[in-house]
Amino acid sequence: MKQFILTILLSLSMLALQAQEQKPGQQAEKAKPLTVNQDEKDFTIYPNPSNGVFTVSLANTDAKRAELRIMNVIGNEIYREVLTRDSAQLSATIDLSRYSKAKGLYYVKLETDNFSVVRRIIVR
Repeated sequence: MKQFILTILLSLSMLALQAQEQKPGQQAEKAKPLTVNQDEKDFTIYPNPSNGVFTVSLANTDAKRAELRIMNVIGNEIYREVLTRDSAQLSATIDLSRYSKAKGLYYVKLETDNFSVVRRIIVR
């Protein structure tokens, strides 16, 4: 129940930040196209939503190692692993049910020397 309430509060605060209005008299900036870094396209988590067992993979990268961290919605780190290249991609299959019995939203962060990305995963 606490996680549900925290998730709701976090979502509402994010929406409030996004909805802040521009000050009167200030000119709006021209919209810039949103682009996705190629590395972000090659970072995948599947299946999502999951039952607690999922695969994280980063393809088309020169990195020989990457640090994988999984955090709950309040920022507590519940899993950490250093991934090393075994083929053309860095990948790992994780059984989150061994580390946390709670269902809900988790954040997966993958960092290499020149790349960092955070994605969400839902555990049912």
